[in-house]
Amino acid sequence: MKEEKKESPIGVLWGWGKPYHGKFIGSIALAVLGVACQMVPYFCVAHIVTLMLSGDQNFSHYTAACVIALCGYLGKVIFSNLSTTISHTATYYTLRDLRENITEKLARVPMGTILDTPSGQYKTTIVDRVEGMEPTFAHLIPEMTANVLVPLVIIVYLFVMDWRMALLSLVTLVVGLAVMSAGMKNYPVKWEGAVKAGKQMANAIVEYIGV
Repeated sequence: MKEEKKESPIGVLWGWGKPYHGKFIGSIALAVLGVACQMVPYFCVAHIVTLMLSGDQNFSHYTAACVIALCGYLGKVIFSNLSTTISHTATYYTLRDLRENITEKLARVPMGTILDTPSGQYKTTIVDRVEGMEPTFAHLIPEMTANVLVPLVIIVYLFVMDWRMALLSLVTLVVGLAVMSAGMKNYPVKWEGAVKAGKQMANAIVEYIGV
């Protein structure tokens, strides 16, 4: 019997936000435009340096490059803020729906199970754990998707300029990933301890208030 393919966590989250996919996709598109505009000033500075090295003394050429760089910066601010606003709106609607679904399911749970479960655990699930999804929905989905384009564009640009420089620049990426991996070895154990302590604290606080 074939085992069913387990859906990825991002896929599960994406499924929960299905009613608001249009907003999330619009947020991603605006975030991509913001990242693209963010790259404009760098190309403008490179163009200005090229003009200076070539001895160009036409001030209008420098002015045009500065205006384009300013427009790129303004575009980055506008598109990024619009993307964040839309993604947060869709996120809050999604979290609202999740809490409503959890509450409806809680109404069907046997009373014995409810009485045997500390009220702090329900608070942790309905309030804290659902709230913990906000950064993923509002920031990770649009911003990560858009920001992945930056290193890709830079790598492609470096390969166009000089493939040796591009390969050399990738060495720092490999070293950085190796160092980060070494530092994250104990992360699962520490994170499990932090979650356990948080649950115990939440249960103790809620039970203390209820006394």
